[in-house]
Amino acid sequence: MSVSEESLALIPLPAAHVRAWGESVVVYDQRCGETHVLQPPLIDIFQALQEGPMTPATLFEYLEQRYDATEGDLVDAMQAGLSQLRQHDLIRVSPESRDA
Repeated sequence: MSVSEESLALIPLPAAHVRAWGESVVVYDQRCGETHVLQPPLIDIFQALQEGPMTPATLFEYLEQRYDATEGDLVDAMQAGLSQLRQHDLIRVSPESRDA
C-alpha cells in the first residue's frame, strides 16, 4: 500500500458535538454550522482518529481487523472516507508528523 505516511488527526471537536444516532454518528461543526451524518466504514475511521493521530498505514491495519474485505476494497474505502473527512474539513495533517 503506497500512501502518504503523514499522521492524520481530527480537528478538535467538543464531545457534545459528536453523537451516536442509531447506526450513524452525527457530527456538528460549530465553525460553519454544518451537521455531518457518518455511516460505516466512515464511522470506524472517525472513531479511530478520535483516539489520536494515525498514519494511513496504521489506520489501514485498524480497519483490516474490523472488516473482511480485500486489500484493494479496504484501501478504496479508507481513501474515500478520508477524502470525505477532508472535504468536510474534519481532519488535518497532525503537526507532530512534520518533524522531518
